[in-house]
Amino acid sequence: MRVAFVVQRYGQDVAGGAEVLCRQTAQAFASRGHAVTVLTTTARDYLHWAPHYPAGLLRDGPVSVHRFAADAADPLLASRLGRRIALGWGDWDDQVAWAVAQGPVSRGLLATLKRTAQQYDVVVLWTYLYATTHLAMPLVAGRAILVPMAHDEPMLRFDITRGVMALASGFAFLTPEERRLVDEQHDIASRPQQVVGAGLAPAVPGDATRVRTTLDLPSRFALYLGRVDPGKGIDALFRAHAAYRAAGGELGLVLAGRVLDGVSVPEWVRVLGFVDAQTKADLLAETDVLVLPSTNESLSLVLMEAWQAGCPTLATAHSDVLSGQSARSSGGLVYRDDADYARQLQRLDDDVDLRRTLSTAGTAWATRETWSNALDRWEILIDQILQLRGSI
Repeated sequence: MRVAFVVQRYGQDVAGGAEVLCRQTAQAFASRGHAVTVLTTTARDYLHWAPHYPAGLLRDGPVSVHRFAADAADPLLASRLGRRIALGWGDWDDQVAWAVAQGPVSRGLLATLKRTAQQYDVVVLWTYLYATTHLAMPLVAGRAILVPMAHDEPMLRFDITRGVMALASGFAFLTPEERRLVDEQHDIASRPQQVVGAGLAPAVPGDATRVRTTLDLPSRFALYLGRVDPGKGIDALFRAHAAYRAAGGELGLVLAGRVLDGVSVPEWVRVLGFVDAQTKADLLAETDVLVLPSTNESLSLVLMEAWQAGCPTLATAHSDVLSGQSARSSGGLVYRDDADYARQLQRLDDDVDLRRTLSTAGTAWATRETWSNALDRWEILIDQILQLRGSI
């Protein structure tokens, strides 16, 4: 089977959740014998799309990657237009201007896709949000699978999003909660769709002793893994952990992830910056609990990786996705507000048996989340689309 993935960024050192999952899925498809081509931009930065990688064709293991230059974006204009549209003041021209200002607009990518689309059995467009999907969808509508990676935000209800949703031949969702949200907003139940989820590669063994000797860490700590970004709820985490500290809590807070420019981090927080896979595994082996404050998730790979490592989790209850994942795995708790965060974190700190129970359940759940199972669901979805196309 020949499959193309269209995604805004792609690379081993790209830290965004959508991009990481796209790369993992591409590798998994290729490992099963499918011919996979990724069409993407030269950018690593998701605000301005400045060139970082060289343009052209290269190999990422068994995957062919074709990178194209992208136009410079205007994030300030995109933010202003996005707010205007969300308040109901914008027209169609404002929405088009918003999509272009946000980007990435890659004319070379679009020209290549238009010329080669018929070569692929399906073209998988990653996330509904970016111009790569907005502009590519009309070119491949008869063979397009959309991976929305949607959460409840104003952009999901924009007219331009409705157009993207209307043209998709099928949908690959990451959780039941995401599928329900998109169907409620866009009535897509009559078209092929699967909750494909994601698989977990074999875990990198963690070494708690090693991370202690290489990094300056609090004696005991809660760990946050991911981009240090207000959009990921990081300010809410600082506030909640401060409430926990004020109530006498003794666990420190460690952040492992790239810090967005302009983020103000309290002096009592230990910031490690971007860490490699081995260091991440070592941190998960050493921490008492992984904390996740983001309300804007369609799937949390971080939760899955924590459970695979036997690490209990504490996630915000204001995300249906995180609440659903935590309930299905039985590997973590959720919290409703700052005071509840303090209570639940203290409970995890005090109760060794609770941590052991969550660890055992999370690990058992993670062993069933394999790429083989995820690819089976992907192939069912693709077969449905091919059958429908053949009957037209």
